[in-house]
Order: sequence, then C-alpha cells, then structure tokens
Amino acid sequence: MFDEESVISFNQICPECGVGNPENSKNCLFCEKDLEAVILFLEDDSFDLEINHEALLEYRKKFWGDERTGKVNKYFLEQMENIEYGEPVSRLIFTYDQDRIVIPLKRENLEKLKRVLNQIFNK
Repeated sequence: MFDEESVISFNQICPECGVGNPENSKNCLFCEKDLEAVILFLEDDSFDLEINHEALLEYRKKFWGDERTGKVNKYFLEQMENIEYGEPVSRLIFTYDQDRIVIPLKRENLEKLKRVLNQIFNK
C-alpha cells in the first residue's frame, strides 16, 4: 500500500499550457508561467478563464472536446465596465471598449467568478 500523505497532487492547472502542477507551485513545471500571479482559473465547456491582477483571459476551445484553438481574448480589468451576472442563464456580461461582451458559464463557475470580481472591484 501507499501512504496517501506522500502522494503529490497535480491539481493546480496552468492557464497557459494546461499542465497539472503540484499545489502551491510558484511556476509551471512545463512552460514556467508565474502561477502565483493567477487569482482564479476556471475550466468551462467552450473556454478556460484566467483572472490575474491585471486582466481576465479567455482561452477559447474547439467546439467538441477540451483542445484549445489558440485564440485568447484578453480583457484588462481596469477597462471592464457595467459588469452584470446573467440570470436565469448563467453568464458574465460587461462592456469593454464600447462592445458588449457576454461569456456563458457553468453556474458553479459563475459563482466563483462573481466572488472574485466583487473582491477585485470592492463590491
């Protein structure tokens, strides 16, 4: 048998490359991304979302499966305005460079995102 305490968990997913890292890693084992700068990382159906101290990054995925398309939308937090949370359809809605951005999310991801954004914007 093995000692469960000696097993290393690789649950900290790198937003940049998608590789699992041990909890509390400072940098990604594969791409060296600074993981301490990541405030929140969410895996959703059609994209992954990262929030760091300066921006919300949306990593787009292919329609079928978990593979990313390579397209990344970057929204600087200081330029995000009129933030709303959609109900009954769970989604994040905001204005960015005079465009209305709508990001559909799983309900549990929307709740996590809402808590973090409310802390960032002191609501």
